[in-house]
Amino acid sequence: MKTLHSVIQTLNPYAAYEKTQSTRLRKTLMCDNVKRLKIIGIIGSSVNLLLLVLYYLDRGFSGLTTIEATLRICWILASIIYIIGVGSPHSPEAIKKRQFIFFYGATGLCLLFASLITAVLSVEQGSTFLYLINILLIGSFLYLSLPEMICIIAPSFLVLVLSILFTPGSILLVQGNFVNVIASTAFAVVIAQTILTSKLTQLASTQTILDQKKELEYLIDLDGLTRIPNRRKLESYYSDHPHTSFALLMVDIDYFKNYNDTYGHLQGDQCLIQVAQCLSHYPFEGLTTRYGGEEFVTIIILADLECITPLVEAIRQSIQDLQIRHEASPFGVVTVSIGYVVTETRRENHSNETTVLEDFILKADQALYQAKENGRNQIKLYQE
Repeated sequence: MKTLHSVIQTLNPYAAYEKTQSTRLRKTLMCDNVKRLKIIGIIGSSVNLLLLVLYYLDRGFSGLTTIEATLRICWILASIIYIIGVGSPHSPEAIKKRQFIFFYGATGLCLLFASLITAVLSVEQGSTFLYLINILLIGSFLYLSLPEMICIIAPSFLVLVLSILFTPGSILLVQGNFVNVIASTAFAVVIAQTILTSKLTQLASTQTILDQKKELEYLIDLDGLTRIPNRRKLESYYSDHPHTSFALLMVDIDYFKNYNDTYGHLQGDQCLIQVAQCLSHYPFEGLTTRYGGEEFVTIIILADLECITPLVEAIRQSIQDLQIRHEASPFGVVTVSIGYVVTETRRENHSNETTVLEDFILKADQALYQAKENGRNQIKLYQE
């Protein structure tokens, strides 16, 4: 079974990855393939156009009426249709079914035109060079798996085989030519597999590094105990919302030192976690962070200034409704005091965002102090 799995992965390198990752890798490589095939199309069309001009200069209009010239004209038109029709996807997310259809169709036609031209040429007219250069170019310049290569090569190879059977003067009948075609085709397939496997490994490794970096950045912005954002995230969140009206809340657990003295620090940690999760999951647009100790800072994005006081009161009540037992508090359960400040506008082009944020926090802290002085378990709006 393990051997069979290895064979499948060898034949189709995408099979080594789980479905979601495999799909993304396919789209990433298709994004590159679309651009690379455009380059091949532009170069090929330029060469074909140059040859047509030479045919015209040599034999006049009759030079453009041969089967070879007709095939080259069709090849140019097919390249133009591909370049225009496939679009210009700039990211894997922009890759749709249309890009896959245009790419596979154009790649197959590219090789098919090369094989048709090779098939119609006599020994005196040419060689197998056109087919050989195209098959090697496709195998080495595009990212294609074995099944994809087989599907692309099959029609062209069939044309070449039929030309041997039904075209007496075919250049493929010359000793060694058909062997060269077979060898080059096999070589192109091996090259394609090697390049694809190497590229997939590179992309997967890069994605793993990016995922680890993202995870590390997430953990850096996370408080280790409560698993909610920390002060560092608070500063970046504030900077990312430069033109937003908001309320900044300083939330402090009432009599938390007494709670720790009564129930122990381990239970105190559990209390912090419960309060933090309640605050962070409360339905409002904004961010709740652990500021330090038993203090939390919440930023609430405001759509309606009149709703902020009822909202802050509801947040305070939600903590009390947790009914966390607190015998060392006159309220009998864990409660919070909240000081908050409301701003309708942000200072523009301030040189130090951190200083501005600290100014708001200081005002909210002053309001929090008043809430504590007034008996705790209440909210207080900062006023100048």
